Amino acid sequence: MSWTTPGKAILLSASAEGGTPLNAFDNALLKMGIGNVNLVRLSSVIPAHVEWLEELPAGLPVGMLLPTVYAEATATRPGETAVAALGVGLRPDGAGGLIYEYSEAPDSKTAENVVRAMVGEGFARRGWRLDRFFAGVASAAVVKDPVAAVVAVVMFPY
Repeated sequence: MSWTTPGKAILLSASAEGGTPLNAFDNALLKMGIGNVNLVRLSSVIPAHVEWLEELPAGLPVGMLLPTVYAEATATRPGETAVAALGVGLRPDGAGGLIYEYSEAPDSKTAENVVRAMVGEGFARRGWRLDRFFAGVASAAVVKDPVAAVVAVVMFPY
């Protein structure tokens, strides 16, 4: 197996319903455009000099292995809400960064505040200076069918 350090990344988010929580998760991935690839779950370190994309590259091969950091939440009872968030912190001059995921918040604002604090702590622990922060949050409330909220940073080797 050969791995290449990612050179590009994109932050995606979606929520969806499904017949089961797993189907809802899959439907959210399909909405994001990454439902036909294999997500390889990563921890939280962003490589240096990653270019952040605004749009998902076209033509991802079915079954492609994609390094991904993601947060997911599901809910099944009417009135319940699923909330997931990722916080992304970048160092100055493209020196890399960190991603933190969270999925236990009661609402989007709380989730964003939590990942902001997590990024701050991660940077402080390493003695790094935070140059830029951004977050992705997804949420969905159950009406009838299970729901999933998913936020992902997908990294590409090209």
